[in-house]
This record gives sequence, structure tokens and C-alpha cells, in this order.
Amino acid sequence: MTVVLYDGECSFCSAVVQFVLRRDEDAIFHFASIQSEAGRELLANHGVPSPSMDTMYLLEGGRIHERSTAALRIAKGLPGYRSVAGVCLWIPRFLRDFCYRVIAHNRHRILRQNQCFLPNEDEKKRFLGL
Repeated sequence: MTVVLYDGECSFCSAVVQFVLRRDEDAIFHFASIQSEAGRELLANHGVPSPSMDTMYLLEGGRIHERSTAALRIAKGLPGYRSVAGVCLWIPRFLRDFCYRVIAHNRHRILRQNQCFLPNEDEKKRFLGL
């Protein structure tokens, strides 16, 4: 199972999850917030006992990816983004993660919403712990 682990209290992160849900035609991605019991347990079982709220994680093939690598590997799994994401993965990680950290640091300012995302019945099946 491929799981995207994200900050469930961040509207920008929620928007990213919705973006992935709309484009994931093969339903390969499942989701869990870092704050949820399922998310904390998955991360702890894969060597991340104290996850950072400003980091997106991807559990793929039994391995945890974080920050820009997680984001680009998610994009690589979406139609129309595979090529660009594949090329971006060639950029040195320290440069990619620098850009990621700038966005992560400002994520609450980038998208300010007071409403939360409520998945429909089909989407709920892809969220762990719901």
C-alpha cells in the first residue's frame, strides 16, 4: 500500500491531498494525517517516531520518503506529471528540500481556508483511520 502522510490541520496540505485524489485515476494512493493514530503508528513502525508537522511523508514499498522526494514521487504517480517529476528528482536533494522548506514554512499563509475537506464515500475508503 502506498500512503501519503500529511498535516491534517493544514489547509494547504489538505488541498494537496484533494489535488492527488482528483488525479489518481488508478487509486494507488491512500492517505493518513500525521495527527491520526493510523498515521502516527505507520510512521513509528517505519522509523519516524517524532514526525515533523511541516513534512509530507510517503510510505512506498515499505520505505519512507520525506519532503521534496515524497512530493515528487507522488507527482510521478499521477498522469501528466510523471515526466516533470522524474526530471526534478535528478535535482540534488539539498536544493529540492530547500525549496520544499520555503513552501512548508509559508504553507499556512499560502492557502487560508476556514473550511475543511470532507471526502465522499468512495474517497473515505482511501483514508486510513476514518
